[in-house]
Formats: sequence, C-alpha cells, structure tokens
Amino acid sequence: MSAQYLFVCTGNTCRSPLAEALAEARGVSAESAGVAAGPGDGAAPNADRALREARGLSLRDHTPRDVSAVDLTAANRIVAMSPAVGRRLRDDHDWAPDAMVTWAVPDPYGGSLADYRWCLEEISAALDDLLASG
Repeated sequence: MSAQYLFVCTGNTCRSPLAEALAEARGVSAESAGVAAGPGDGAAPNADRALREARGLSLRDHTPRDVSAVDLTAANRIVAMSPAVGRRLRDDHDWAPDAMVTWAVPDPYGGSLADYRWCLEEISAALDDLLASG
C-alpha cells in the first residue's frame, strides 16, 4: 500500500469508502478498511446512492476489507472515523498511532438515505479541514 491516507471505519461499507472516494476525487491517494469488515457484497447501497447523487462518484466496485489485511505503517495518515474505531486500532494492532487522526462521524449503517447524505457531508467537511491542515 502506498496511500497517503487510510480511512478506517467499522465494516468498510459506508464511512471509510465514502472518505476514500472523496479524497481520490480531490487528487489524494487514499484507501479504506474496517476494524470488523467481513466478506460482503460491497458498499452499502445508500452510501453509493448518496455519493452518486451528490458528487457523481460511485462505490459500485468497492470490496470491503479488514484492516488486518493492510500495512498500517505504509500510510502517511490514518483516519479513524470514530473514537471507538481509533481505540480498536490502538488496542488490536501493533503500531505507533502517531499518524492517526480521529473523527467523530456517526455510522449511518442501516439508516435512511438522508442519514447517508448527512454522513457524506460530514466526511466532506472533515476531509476539507484535514487536507487544509496538511
């Protein structure tokens, strides 16, 4: 992995893939993973729909993957999408979290399309702040 940013959420079906897509649309190298990702069919349908409708981007080809399959030391910056995800990363993985940033983006999994749209905008604003700070 040579991504500049690694976004990590719980199942890698909503928040982290949205952040990855938004970062890449801004020309930033990014990847995503989940602390409890299992085999699945891809991104949550409402995540893909919210992203397509708001930004014209797609998560259609996204495949969830667990953070255990990722070299955490290869990312320049790791973004935990919530404090609970940050704790899991620190507790479950042998690495120095100096490069970790923790956001507080509620998980929209199982929610309405409006929940996913709100989540997308929260991630977009947080990403703008992160990129502006370097």
